[in-house]
Amino acid sequence: MSATTQRPTSLARARDMLRKVTGRVQRRRRQIETLKAQILILTEEVKSPFERTVGDAADPETTLGVPSYSLAARMHRRHNTQRVNEREGFREPILQLYTKRSAQRFADLHGVRVPRILGQWEDPDSIDWDTLPQKFVLKSNVGGGGMNVFPLVREASGSFRDMLTDELTTRDAVVRRLWDRHQRRSFYFAEEFLSARGSGDHGSVPSDIKVFCFYGKPVYLEVRTGDWSRAKDVRSQARTFAADGTELFDVRALIDVGDELEPPADLEEVIRASSRLSAAIRRPIERLDFFETDAGLVFGEVTQNPGHLPALVPEWDRTLGEAYEDAYARLLTDLAAEGALHVDFGEGEPKAQ
Repeated sequence: MSATTQRPTSLARARDMLRKVTGRVQRRRRQIETLKAQILILTEEVKSPFERTVGDAADPETTLGVPSYSLAARMHRRHNTQRVNEREGFREPILQLYTKRSAQRFADLHGVRVPRILGQWEDPDSIDWDTLPQKFVLKSNVGGGGMNVFPLVREASGSFRDMLTDELTTRDAVVRRLWDRHQRRSFYFAEEFLSARGSGDHGSVPSDIKVFCFYGKPVYLEVRTGDWSRAKDVRSQARTFAADGTELFDVRALIDVGDELEPPADLEEVIRASSRLSAAIRRPIERLDFFETDAGLVFGEVTQNPGHLPALVPEWDRTLGEAYEDAYARLLTDLAAEGALHVDFGEGEPKAQ
């Protein structure tokens, strides 16, 4: 072999090695940036609310501090779960949307597509399995985290493939799991199997699109998969975006980056549907979940107390905190203008109505 033949071969090997080294360096830099973001999040979490919002202000007694999404979200969670509102004789309206079917009816009333219902039963033993198609999703009306959600595909053997865990199961096993989590308000229903956009006949489960909304204004969203409490061996992964479609990195650094996840295919429709529902809910904070399917955008559920806290790096904790405070002010302004707060906008002192 001549030296002329060897040179190109050696050069090609060198270029290939350089590409590999460059890729390793880029991945390592990416890991370092993620670790830095994780440290920032956890450093903020160990601070008291006073330390987080006031910081090193020259006059901590008079400073108003900075907005915080995490603190706002915790306040609402505390009010809902500790029954603060009910203690005062008030039940926040959004709590009516906690159950899956009531949230679906709400979305349907506001022109957002919801899954087609195939049947409904009062308890797990009453489920009429023989009337259900080859693919369907079985759910409890209450419960979160995918615990009582079973996307099932009927096998020729009579068993079912659980599409969350990719394991075979039986109707008896599913019924037992439903009874294990049964609550007083539970009933059970089956809905159409939603296939991920572009999955064709394979019919894979679509990723969640989770939109963080602030009284009619979507500000931040995640495309997330693997976020199912029943699938213990599946990693939760996400890609994060601003409402204008700009992809964000190391904002939610405690969840793995899902490099294979697709961004929203129809962001305009996602934002339009989120805005409509969030404005109708009339609350300064909630998360709305959707699925992108071959049949278009489909509503998932309302999450009153969005979290997985600690959640965000300080910059975005403050950005969403500002969005919360802006939403709170706009909501109060609208309620006052409608007379709901009994405020007289004429001259002089407010008058009772």
